[in-house]
Amino acid sequence: MSRVRVRAAVSLFSAVIILGATSAALAQGYGSRNRPAGGGGSANISGRVVMPDGTPAVGAKVLLNSSDVNTFTFTDSDGNYGFSGVAGGNYTITAKVEGLPDATESYSIDADTGAGQTISVPLFIRNPGQKKGDFAAGPLFTGVPKPAVDLFRSGMEKLQANDTKDAISLFDQAIAGYANFAAAYYERGSAYLREKDLDKALESFVKAIAIKSDYLEAKYSVGYIQYLKNNFEVSAAIFDDVLKVKQMPEAHLYLGISLAKLHNMDAALPHFKAALAAKDDESMALAHRYLGGIYMQKKQNAEAAAELEKYLKLVPKTPDADKLRATIADLKKQS
Repeated sequence: MSRVRVRAAVSLFSAVIILGATSAALAQGYGSRNRPAGGGGSANISGRVVMPDGTPAVGAKVLLNSSDVNTFTFTDSDGNYGFSGVAGGNYTITAKVEGLPDATESYSIDADTGAGQTISVPLFIRNPGQKKGDFAAGPLFTGVPKPAVDLFRSGMEKLQANDTKDAISLFDQAIAGYANFAAAYYERGSAYLREKDLDKALESFVKAIAIKSDYLEAKYSVGYIQYLKNNFEVSAAIFDDVLKVKQMPEAHLYLGISLAKLHNMDAALPHFKAALAAKDDESMALAHRYLGGIYMQKKQNAEAAAELEKYLKLVPKTPDADKLRATIADLKKQS
């Protein structure tokens, strides 16, 4: 291929890379965490890490250990983690949050566990001296009657088991028992989001913020729903506000994507870099893809090839993997 044809192909494909990342972003979803365990199995272990006050543990390190497996991942902005390819055996799952005791659970997986079966293992971080299982001890639960807290707890158990419909019903009952139950509104929003009912999820998250104006996780969730609705100016503004309070890799990632969708690549670039600086794993893979597209537009071919190679390493089964490999080869010819 001549240099002119290579340059034309690369220029055209830079747009494809960025536009094609839209479906990948939506597929990744909110709270999508899934690291291969490397155990050669077919089961999955996933769950949510919850802080002592009932909020999601964002960016917590979660370790999966057995006699044959030692791996780890990090929770996302909804506190979720996941391991795939888990073989039969005895496992210890540990969540670590700086300054607080580790949360540890053990689980045994039978050798004949069905392919693709997911085992839910929630992990609850506790304050020093706090009893195991008592996560309703923070400001989100101040003044909440015990019956409402018990319903909330049951709803969380259903949510952990991916029984979203029963979880929503229990959160509704908790809210009926205490109208200003911000945590119940937030978790109900999370359940509706899993059901892909964006309007009801948005309504719940907004209500949580109305009750507790500094509910950062709920604010992030509102931004994410606006992003899913393609309201990129709104999502960009919300993610920017979140980042003024707390540095969240996911907020940087989706702010970067929102800005890219608004064709503001120069503003998007530092947010992709910030996301990767904080957490360079498969949950941030889209940052590499978008950086590749941005560098291609800037004719920085070596940098573009490197970013796209990193993306493919993290997401080797992306549907357009062959096209990306061809583009990487063309970029290297020009470097």
